[in-house]
Parts: sequence; C-alpha cells; structure tokens
Amino acid sequence: MNKFTLLLISILVSLPFWIGINLLQTKAGGILYTKNIPADILKAQINQEPPTSTVESTCLLKDISAESFLVETIKEQGDNIVLLEKKSRNELPIASITKLMTYLVANEFYKNEQDIVVSKEAALQANTLNPLLEGDRLKVEELIPIMLIESSNDAAFALTKVIGEEGFLDLMNLKAKELGLTNTRYYNPTGVDPEAMAMPQDQINYSTASDIANLTKNLIFNHPEFLQIVSQKNYPLYKEGKMVSTLTSTNELIGEIPEVIGGKTGTTDRAGQCLMVIMQLNKNEKDTYTIGVILNSKDRFNDMRTLYGCVKNK
Repeated sequence: MNKFTLLLISILVSLPFWIGINLLQTKAGGILYTKNIPADILKAQINQEPPTSTVESTCLLKDISAESFLVETIKEQGDNIVLLEKKSRNELPIASITKLMTYLVANEFYKNEQDIVVSKEAALQANTLNPLLEGDRLKVEELIPIMLIESSNDAAFALTKVIGEEGFLDLMNLKAKELGLTNTRYYNPTGVDPEAMAMPQDQINYSTASDIANLTKNLIFNHPEFLQIVSQKNYPLYKEGKMVSTLTSTNELIGEIPEVIGGKTGTTDRAGQCLMVIMQLNKNEKDTYTIGVILNSKDRFNDMRTLYGCVKNK
C-alpha cells in the first residue's frame, strides 16, 4: 500500500470526527472558545440581566446649576407628591417670582374693571419690551397680563398704588401667612434687589421652592384665570381698550415643551436666575399638575429641561 493510499484512508476515517466537532460548535454558539475565561466571570456574564436606567444616571441631576429646586405633583385635594428636590426649604431671594403674590393680592382685593393711572414713580421702574408711560390709564385686568407675561416691574408697581405700596406689601405678607408660607417674606412688589430701591441690603424678598410650589397650587385651583394668562406665549397688550402691541412671555419653555402650560421667571444679580413652571404630564388627568421650581440658577431653562427629562423617564 503506497503512501497516497494510506493518507486517503486516514482522511476518510477522521472525517466523521471533524464533522461532529463542527456541528457541536455551531449548536453551542461557539461556547468552546470560552474555555479560557475564568468561571466566575463566565457565570456573571450568563446571569447578567439587561441594565436598568435610574433617574440619576439618565437625567444628570449633578449637572444642574440651581442652588435649590423642587418638582412635585399637586392635586386640588390631597398632599403634594415630591418627585425631585434639592434644598427645597432653603430661604433664597426670588426676584420676579414675587409677582405671583402681587397678582394674588391684586386679584383678590381689586375689581378687574378698576382703572389705574400710571404714576411717574411707576413709569420709572425697570421696564421690559413694552414700558408704561406716566399718565397711561389701564384696567387691573390689563395690567396683570403685562406683569405676569413680560414680568413688567412698572405694571406691578402701578398695581400697588391703588392702596399704597406699604399697605399692599402688608397684604402680601398677610396672605403669605394665611397660606402657610412660613419661609416667605416680601419687601417690595416687584422682586428687584434692595439696592435698586435704595433699601437696606437685608430687605430682599425671599422664599423657598416649597413655598413657591404651594403658592402656585393655590393660584391654579382658586384663580383659574391665572393659568389662562401664564400659559400664553404671546398676548395682546391693551391700553384704554385698544390693542397697541403684543406681549411675549419671558418663559421660553412655553411652546417648546408641550407639557409646560405656564410659569413665571425672575432674575436679579442677587437672586440669580429663577423659574417656576406648571406642567401637565398626563393630559387625561385634568386635576393633576406638576410644579417645577428653580432658584439661583446659572441656566434656568436648561436646568428645567433636565428636570423635565427626569420626571418623564420615571
């Protein structure tokens, strides 16, 4: 028997063996190649479940610049449910978030059709895009949207002049006490820093994210026209019954995030950037809202976008 014949016989004899090995590898999904992996690592890989995301790992709370924030769900009846928070009971300056209480007092103690003549002092207040002029005559219902939508200081100041600034501030602080806002104090109706009004440094309006959320809850459920106003991206400006311009909201999240249906901004040097937003995350739950509050932020809108992403991913 020559060498070629022996080689051929050897190949034919071993062929079933190699075919078997190949089939075994195919059915086992290549498991033969794991023989060099330590047993404990292999076991961990086999038993490992798909990774689950947590709010902290997906919404990057650590990147939020705000000194204090709060996101909580509210209903007309029942306790608030806190979803996210950081130092939400710390007292901090609130800038034009002040105007939430200015609105509440004006809405409860004035008649909508009451005329107010803008004083020289009111007209000199820091203004927005549509400054009021001395002698302008507007109704309370015309001044309120200017104050809430464009955060107009002159409109807020004009509202106090019906009963006088001191009396109006007394009502603001009495109302805060009545509502249980125990960590809130108002020294002016606009929220400007005290040096802008030649006041002592310690006389600065302050509150907490928690108190602001509770105040907002009262406004939503007891003053339905409030939500109608602060939900507007643009709003017609009337003077003496005639439309003269269009107000533009200072809250850039309105119209950007569908679930954001209202809010109020505020900014001063000492307060930093402040923001309150009202969200309705489930349109089918008509009596349920989510309130977001940010105090002393360097980038309030991006901070709120992050918080929105957190609660949406929960």
